[in-house]
Amino acid sequence: MVTRRWAYLLALALLGALALAGCAEDAGEATDDDATEEDAAVDETEDDVGDAEQPFAGETLTVLNWNDYGSDQDYAIEGFEERTGATVRHVYHSSGEELREILRTGGIGEIDVTNPNFSFLQQMVDEGMLQPLDESQLDNLDDVYDDFLASEDLYADGELYGAPWVWGSTGLTYNTEHFDEEPTSWEVLWDPEWEGQVGFMDSPIEAIMLAALYLGDDPHDPDLDAVREALVEMRPNVELYWGSSDDWTRAFTTEAISVGNFWAGDAGSMMAEGEPVGYTIPEEGAVGWIDAWTVVADAPNPELAHAWIDWMISEDFLVEWGEDPAGNAPAPANERAQEQLSDEARERIQAFPEQVEDLAIMGALTQEEQQAYTDLLAEVKAGVQ
Repeated sequence: MVTRRWAYLLALALLGALALAGCAEDAGEATDDDATEEDAAVDETEDDVGDAEQPFAGETLTVLNWNDYGSDQDYAIEGFEERTGATVRHVYHSSGEELREILRTGGIGEIDVTNPNFSFLQQMVDEGMLQPLDESQLDNLDDVYDDFLASEDLYADGELYGAPWVWGSTGLTYNTEHFDEEPTSWEVLWDPEWEGQVGFMDSPIEAIMLAALYLGDDPHDPDLDAVREALVEMRPNVELYWGSSDDWTRAFTTEAISVGNFWAGDAGSMMAEGEPVGYTIPEEGAVGWIDAWTVVADAPNPELAHAWIDWMISEDFLVEWGEDPAGNAPAPANERAQEQLSDEARERIQAFPEQVEDLAIMGALTQEEQQAYTDLLAEVKAGVQ
C-alpha cells in the first residue's frame, strides 16, 4: 500500500519528469530555430562571398570593336565573365569611321567600351562620345609603357580618356616566293614590275602617311598635293585596296597580290601558319599606331566598363593573346606582358619596343584634316576599276 508520503514524492517525481520533458521540447524547438537562423547566416555569408567574387553578376557589358580583334577571343570573354559574373556582348565595326558613326547614331547610352586609334580619340572627346577614365579603377595602368601613357593624344583638360592597349606597325609585307631578296624600300610599291600586284590599305591616314614617308616628307604634316600625285602614280600597281585582314589574306593566298602594306600581327600569324610571308620595316620607316580602350559617354555600366579595360590591359590577358598563334595579336602596350612573351611570340607579333623609333605614330587629326585625307584617297581610288 502506498503511503501518503510516497504518493506525495511520486507526484513530485512525475511533475519533475513532465517539467523536464517540457524543457526538452522547448529546447528542441529553440535548437531548430537556432539552426534555421544559423543556416540563413551561412547562406547569407556564402552569398556575400559569391558577390565579392563576381561583383557584376547579372550585368551585360557591350563592347564595340573590330571582329576577331582580341576582345572576342573565347579566353578573353570567359576569363572576364568568370571574374565578374557579367555577360559580354560584342558589336562590330569595320573602320575607324564606322566606329564613330555607330556612336553618333544611337550607340551612346547603349555601348559601354570601345578602343579607337589614338588618331581618332581627341575628335571623339570633342564630340562628347567619351567620358574620362577613373584611374583608381585601373590597377594595370601602372604596367603600361610610360612613353605611351604620356601621349598628349590621350588627355583632355588634364583628364585621361584612353588606356593604351596594343601597338603595332603597318609595314612592308611580301610573298617570299615572288622575291629573290627582301625589299628594303617602299619604292617597291611604285615599281612597274609589280603592276596589278599590290595590296594597299584602304585607310586615308595610313595611305597619306606612307606616301609621305616614301617621298621623304613629314608624315605628320605632309604636302597633300605631292602625296596625291604619288598615290595616283602608284594606282596602276594596286590590285586591292583592302579594309580587313581577311581581304588581304584572301588576295595573298590566291596570289592576286604579291606585296603591299599590312599589319605586323596579322603578317606574323600568316608566317606561323606556314604561308610564304615576309615582313619588314623599310628604310624610310613605317606607319605605327596605338589603340586605347575608352569608356563611352553615358555607358550603361561604367564600373563594369573599367573592370573590362583593366582586364584587357592586364599582363594575364595580353600574354595569353600574344602566345596564341591564331590570335592575330599586335604588340602589347603593357611592359610586363611584353617581357613575359616567349621569343617565338615576340618575333611573330613584332613586339620589339625599340622599333617604335622607326615608326611614324598616327596622331590626332582635326575633323577638317580627316575629311581632307578621306577626300584625297577617294579621288585616287576613283581611277581604279
